[in-house]
Amino acid sequence: MPRGFTFRVRRVPAVIAVALAVVVGLAASVAPTHAQDRAALTRHLSNRRSDFRLRVQAAFGLGNLRDARAVPALSGALHDPNPAVRAAAATALGRIASPRALPALRTARRDSSAAVRMQVGRSISSIEEARAAAAAAESSTPGSSRSRRYGAAPTISIMPRADRIQWPRVRYVVTLGDMENRSNFEGNGLETTLRAEVTRALRVLRGVAVMQSEIHLDDRARREMRRRRLPSLRLDGSIAEVQRNRRGRDVSVRCEISLMLLDGRRRSLRGELRGAATGTEPRRRDRAQRAEQEKRLAERALQGAVRSAMSNASQALERAANH
Repeated sequence: MPRGFTFRVRRVPAVIAVALAVVVGLAASVAPTHAQDRAALTRHLSNRRSDFRLRVQAAFGLGNLRDARAVPALSGALHDPNPAVRAAAATALGRIASPRALPALRTARRDSSAAVRMQVGRSISSIEEARAAAAAAESSTPGSSRSRRYGAAPTISIMPRADRIQWPRVRYVVTLGDMENRSNFEGNGLETTLRAEVTRALRVLRGVAVMQSEIHLDDRARREMRRRRLPSLRLDGSIAEVQRNRRGRDVSVRCEISLMLLDGRRRSLRGELRGAATGTEPRRRDRAQRAEQEKRLAERALQGAVRSAMSNASQALERAANH
């Protein structure tokens, strides 16, 4: 495997099969940046004689590339004999968010593993939301779809209208509030990444209706909330600290975040979620490349910090709603 991105989080949620959780806990996910690395990862993924943990890493690495050219290899990995590899492949296809992956994912909804089926469902939802967001963006700004041809997911997915929310299944309504970068790190768009990752994490929680902002709380939503007596919460987020560290030939960036759960009406504090993660790569030699590398590591560490913070989100929402 090529030497690449190392990922550490304070807490890892048990989202998929136990075998895959062990892999995530023990091994680093890979995020290479060159075409030759994509080819190497594809070879590792297709080698079913190798240790399944290497294939899981390869699937994660291809997903982190967010390159639609990896879709055929990942689609093939949905038939891997190991469920951890199949779940990792489904996760990676969701990160790439290419509609080309939908036929294979829909077939995989009949997988024998419940954990794989769950991840497949989440990835299908992510891709369909990404496609809807891309269509909306293209209708308002023609010619802006060029970057999506290569599998880049939109930063923020479109929230469903109130008439599309399955209200009988909703237990809490969470409105996203302010997302701020309070660190000294000058990374472009970190607040946007924070909002996007928090949105994704909330949308996979059972019984949670997510509103991108208060303007999405239209009359229909408010009527449903009153009729069903649904708790209304607001979630504000901040990037508390981003730290660079250079050790030997490696460079690492650590990110800490704080998510505040507030009462939706009175804005009183109901709870707090904290998370941290560190990204590490071999340091680039060129100074300009190093600056770009640190920004990329900061973004990936931020994504991991959100996953770390949201690992206990279900319990925190329940406590906040019953406060």
